[in-house]
Amino acid sequence: MGTFITLFSEKISTMSDYEIKIYEKGIEDAQAQLGTEATTDWTDFGQTPAERLKEYYARDDFDPEIRLYAFKGEELVGFIVSRVLPDSEDGIKRAQHDFPIVKEGHEEASKLLYKKAVDMLKGKGVQVLEARVSKGWKETIVLAEKLEYKKARPLIKRIEVDIDKIKFKETKEKFEDFHPEKDKEQIIQLFKDHFNLTDEQAETNYNGIINPLEGSYIMPVLREGDKIISRGLLYITADPKNAIVRPLVPDPQKYMDAYLTKITKDAKEKGSEIFQLNLRGPQLEQLDFFKSLGFEVKGKVLIFEKEI
Repeated sequence: MGTFITLFSEKISTMSDYEIKIYEKGIEDAQAQLGTEATTDWTDFGQTPAERLKEYYARDDFDPEIRLYAFKGEELVGFIVSRVLPDSEDGIKRAQHDFPIVKEGHEEASKLLYKKAVDMLKGKGVQVLEARVSKGWKETIVLAEKLEYKKARPLIKRIEVDIDKIKFKETKEKFEDFHPEKDKEQIIQLFKDHFNLTDEQAETNYNGIINPLEGSYIMPVLREGDKIISRGLLYITADPKNAIVRPLVPDPQKYMDAYLTKITKDAKEKGSEIFQLNLRGPQLEQLDFFKSLGFEVKGKVLIFEKEI
């Protein structure tokens, strides 16, 4: 199955064989399957697994109206994902979305999903739409331009380095593997302090690391006595060639040599050849630092925006 991102105009017919519905419990497995199959050849995109969707959609603050699904009869043929962003300092209400993901041959469903989503977001007072697009996501950039979105800013930059070419030096500090029971309280508090997570979100995040759906996590920690003063994270994907690095917290640069010493050894033992790291938000300011370690930009996700 392929994906279809139709280059549609905003004009849409009123007659349709499709029915657009908001989120209802039980759709997560079908959504995850459709999204996975439709984006197999996309880069820098990952469909959220069904179990994670179920956790997110079960939250008290989840709004079912921001998930729209297209059905033809009983068959799910497409969906569109959006979210209303927190209030900004300029007072402009914004929402972020991806363009519809639909099965091939369902161009009309793509048009309907987009229009319904725009109407819904307008009804919530949204003034500016932010579309996530990428050269690796089929025709999404072309579509954004056709719909009169304008390039606003980078959202994510994927940087990579061959593990054998990464630059670091040995230090006296030594990271070690965390202890799932002894360190749980400190790690969860770190999630809350540095990622602004609720108690429930921090617990869910921790459990996802301890019991991943696929692949494996390595969570190195640096201690000062019994206190964890720096924490990193390395994800070994199902294909161990690629190892996903997360920046250190609380300080992404401090203790980096010691961190790289630890995760380079761990990654090689797992058969990994490449470190990948996704920089986003304030982390984008660290790009030059990571370039000094040998990383290079290999992919981007951009934000295009449009007033509605």
